[in-house]
Amino acid sequence: MDLDFSFFDPSRALEAILHCDARQITTRTAKSLPAYLALEAMAQTCGLHLRQRHDFRVQAYLVSMTDLPYVPGLGDEPLTISATLDAETRAGASYSLTVNDDPAGRIVMGRHGFTDAPDTLFRNRFACLSSTFA
Repeated sequence: MDLDFSFFDPSRALEAILHCDARQITTRTAKSLPAYLALEAMAQTCGLHLRQRHDFRVQAYLVSMTDLPYVPGLGDEPLTISATLDAETRAGASYSLTVNDDPAGRIVMGRHGFTDAPDTLFRNRFACLSSTFA
């Protein structure tokens, strides 16, 4: 199988934020995503949650994804991704994932860069994705 990353567009990974509170976020993807964008959607779900918890005043980045099960056709149909915050330190956060209500592994996000002003790009993206579902 040849993967074509020439059309990689991370802004296509998430379609909506369905729910978000201090401990959990649930998102949805569009259908017909390449598997690599489905994985990107999982990372973005956790990153948006971590940024939102800190009023978009931190940068978040993927450190690791573990225990991801092999799912043939991942991304062919819309995915509902739920990330639950398990632990957080000054350096990052650990999340447990479910995809379509099935356990889907763990993601560790790093964080740094507390700033005085929130990152308006991610704040606006969060607001836009939240209003898509409303």
